[in-house]
Amino acid sequence: MLTTPHDLADPPMLAEGLPADAVIERLPLGAAGMLELAILARDAADADDVAAHDAEMADLVARTTAWATGRDAHPPTVVPLYGLHVVWTQRRAAIIGPADRLPQMRAAVVEFAGHDAELRDIESRVAETLAHVDADAPLAFQFDERSLPRRGELAARFGQSVSLRRRLALLAPAVQRPAPQPPTLSGQLGERLRDRTRIVERLESAVDQADLLERVYTGCGDRASECATSRRHATLEWVLIVLLAAEVILLTVDLLAARAT
Repeated sequence: MLTTPHDLADPPMLAEGLPADAVIERLPLGAAGMLELAILARDAADADDVAAHDAEMADLVARTTAWATGRDAHPPTVVPLYGLHVVWTQRRAAIIGPADRLPQMRAAVVEFAGHDAELRDIESRVAETLAHVDADAPLAFQFDERSLPRRGELAARFGQSVSLRRRLALLAPAVQRPAPQPPTLSGQLGERLRDRTRIVERLESAVDQADLLERVYTGCGDRASECATSRRHATLEWVLIVLLAAEVILLTVDLLAARAT
């Protein structure tokens, strides 16, 4: 998630390819890299100049969309909201609107960026672990001596699956929380971004996949523990057999020695 507060972000800098008064902030997104957030303050339309204002906004949206897609292969999400416009991609975002509303919009975009970045990192790690499931799943049914060298590898994947479930459990309340009542501008923006990016559906899919991983590697761990326990029992049984055989041999030697005398 986005863990670095605003005062730790890089200082604002000029945004290349955008109007001269536009600035971008570089906000850390943890493992997901950085988010470049462009902010453009524009007053609301005057009653006598609506057409010119609409034309300017359309031009700004087109320019910010082109700027945002320059760093991201995914199509941008454009959200118009009561005279404001937000352009969103995973690497770059832009907010255009009246200056008095920009702080609310910025807070909503930064919060959403943190949730999206955390989920993308989880999705990537889930996919990496899922790639091993077909090869590892049979070990949840049958585990033998030849499989014992893989215990450490399987334990690491089990730990990874538990960690992913923990992260999803922490993320879910933030992503699935209901919209604030009464409605707020930032709350409505967050709702629209969640809808457009299908973040709730992606979260539910990641939860299902992490649950599958946990069940598979729990089964592998159970079989591995049973195999190790059986191995220890077999070793102990052989030790007992050897001791009993040694005792029988010693008793036999004593009896033979007693007869001889």
